Amino acid sequence: MVIVLISLSVLATAVTAGSVTELPESVTKLIDYGTHPCDDFYQYACGAWYKNAVIPPDEPKIDTSYYKILIENEAVLKKIYSNNTTKLGEFYNSCLDTATLSSLGLTPLEDSFKAIRSANTTLDLLVVAGELAKNGIPAFVDINSRADDKDSTKNALFGFRAPLSLDRSYYTTPSKWDTVEAEFKVYIAAVLQLAGYTAEQAAAAVPVIIRFEQTLAG
Repeated sequence: MVIVLISLSVLATAVTAGSVTELPESVTKLIDYGTHPCDDFYQYACGAWYKNAVIPPDEPKIDTSYYKILIENEAVLKKIYSNNTTKLGEFYNSCLDTATLSSLGLTPLEDSFKAIRSANTTLDLLVVAGELAKNGIPAFVDINSRADDKDSTKNALFGFRAPLSLDRSYYTTPSKWDTVEAEFKVYIAAVLQLAGYTAEQAAAAVPVIIRFEQTLAG
């Protein structure tokens, strides 16, 4: 759990100018006046907020800016999505219909699983990866289009490494990997069994998947 605050540049400007009396209350209430800014500027600028900040039980962190706005924005979007009179609302609510989803089981995914298991060559695997990408599932490379960095009148195609199961640092830092290895192996095996693997098949696949992700992480 991490409490994060993006310090406001205006605060630094005000301190340099020798006065904080003209700052709005929304800023001054964050300040720890018991700390000298030249001794510990972060504690001075954010100390009061840090002391009183509470991480919501359903959130991993909290701050006074970007993440707070994200939470508020999600609440607005949820209200829009929950309106079942639009196609967007119908789509959103269909995702929340867990009873139907549970009754379907793996049926909607069976064709994809079959294709993955039937891929015996590199070409077969790349074809399957392309089909998965059409459904927003990046297998090896996450490809998308956006405005060209050098020509705003055009869109360009960008390719990125597909997302890893864990943050890249866990694969590249042995001490961090040691903290998650055992539970990560259990997790992979559990997911594979949900996908129809036997316990033996899942156990055999776990080290293969881990080696692949470690290689992908570089």
